[in-house]
Amino acid sequence: MTSASDHLANERTFLAWIRTGIALIGFGFVIAKFAIFLNLIKGTKGVSISSSVIYGEVLIFMGAITIAYGLYSYVEVEKDLQEGTYRSRKLENGIFAGSIIIIALVMSFLLL
Repeated sequence: MTSASDHLANERTFLAWIRTGIALIGFGFVIAKFAIFLNLIKGTKGVSISSSVIYGEVLIFMGAITIAYGLYSYVEVEKDLQEGTYRSRKLENGIFAGSIIIIALVMSFLLL
């Protein structure tokens, strides 16, 4: 039997995923807009797609994926709490962490 504190802890964890995703999305927008701002300062006409815009878009994508995974995790844990069971999510967490690490490594090698 689960208590209210179990459900509330699951909600707090979900909100942490949301907060992290929003931070990544916000940082992505800052990086993408910074390239546009630099073009305005230089006085160049039009907006060229620079590497900053691409890196910003990747961060926005990573933020969206983080929020989606947080929602998936929240729903699955909530289902487990209602059934009175708990299943470890080692595989899902490993896939998520691995994909974020791969994206980060690819992005860091593109900076070189």
